[in-house]
Amino acid sequence: MYTYFKDLEELKACCPIENGIWNKEILKGYMIYCCVKGFGGYIDGFMAGYQSDEALAELLFDFLLNDYYDGSDCQIGAAVYISRMDRELLRRKKDLLLQAQNDEVHWKRPFRENELLDWL
Repeated sequence: MYTYFKDLEELKACCPIENGIWNKEILKGYMIYCCVKGFGGYIDGFMAGYQSDEALAELLFDFLLNDYYDGSDCQIGAAVYISRMDRELLRRKKDLLLQAQNDEVHWKRPFRENELLDWL
């Protein structure tokens, strides 16, 4: 299933989290649309409120590391928002983060340079 939003108001009406539970399909739509002009600012602000959410981190790593999503805007969005996650949370996800960092495709790496991971 692909979530399509014709405009920003339609996206805002579909929240990817309800009662503390993430809707993977709607979140995937948010990851795709963060790359679309006119949507990114709102999605950036929304995602900033969940930088310490472990369930969100798991879903983002699933998007990024799952071959099903290979080459999609969803993976680009996931890499961007993983890089903005809470550092302590990312330390707990160290194995997944290092797996992503070792990808030969540069845009799949949440941090463009490994030197930026000194805190890990």
